[in-house]
Amino acid sequence: MKVKYLSAILASSLLIFGCNSDNDDEVVTEPPVVVIPPVVVPPVVVVPPVVDGVSIDDASTVVVKLDTFDSITGALSFTVANSEGKALTNVANYDIVYFGFPDPASPSIKPKAWKRWHVTQNYQCDSTATDSCTGTLEATDTAGKYTFNVSDLDLQSKASANAEMVFKVAVQIKGALASNEIELIDPSN
Repeated sequence: MKVKYLSAILASSLLIFGCNSDNDDEVVTEPPVVVIPPVVVPPVVVVPPVVDGVSIDDASTVVVKLDTFDSITGALSFTVANSEGKALTNVANYDIVYFGFPDPASPSIKPKAWKRWHVTQNYQCDSTATDSCTGTLEATDTAGKYTFNVSDLDLQSKASANAEMVFKVAVQIKGALASNEIELIDPSN
């Protein structure tokens, strides 16, 4: 009897497992494998910007254009170039003078009051002398553009009490070969 059972088990296993497929008519196809070539990115070369500028000590002319002037804080921004319009770099030496004048629209009734109405406050820098700079001159990210800041500007306290003042500034930038002409500039210019 053992042989009968064995042959029955063998026959049933052939029927159950067959060809390892329940439908031989279907053809299974796999999608084709697509190989995408890698994208080659050329290396990025950083080229520093071309500065169309001249060192202040090599300039034969100096032209200063005041961009902004805050008469309350004394903050200035200005552009320094030569007569050809090329930006001047490495600016370090300066004389900057703030002026307070009486407002012409409100004349004084005291004839000698003008003595206290014309007030000034000076800031200088001579880079050849150590620790002789007053105020802070800084170059901006744009060649030839500078900012100047002070922390102690106080023209009003030097003037007559209740005097209405008009403020002006004079900026002189000094190079080894040349300096600009000094002119009084209003805050609105």
